[in-house]
Amino acid sequence: MLVHDYPQFLLALCIWREARGEDLLAKEAVGWVIRNRVQDKRWPNDVVSVITQPYQFSSFNKNDPNAIKFPKMDDKSWLECCDAIEHPGFDPTKCANHYHSIAPGEVLPSWAMESKLTIAIGPFKFYKL
Repeated sequence: MLVHDYPQFLLALCIWREARGEDLLAKEAVGWVIRNRVQDKRWPNDVVSVITQPYQFSSFNKNDPNAIKFPKMDDKSWLECCDAIEHPGFDPTKCANHYHSIAPGEVLPSWAMESKLTIAIGPFKFYKL
């Protein structure tokens, strides 16, 4: 599938930048966090605004090395990200609206409370706050 509009492209790009080395379930889960935020009144009500809101997705921060990376159209991981947005399936995150992939022993974000953890998928931990 090729993305057909800017919101779809940005959603697939965010998933690719954040989870390109992970399996399809992890990619879908990242997409679901964005969708869950769109439905939550605490965030903007559209995909583009949720993704581009400052300091929400590190791969869109201007000082992050991923912020200037773009996939090649035939990149297998990119095609999988496009599939993940076209056929999102069920929400594996259990309605999470945050995630991180911080290695054990590193400093966690202040919001990363164990009591709010919904699931771990690959290197990602998902939270519903």
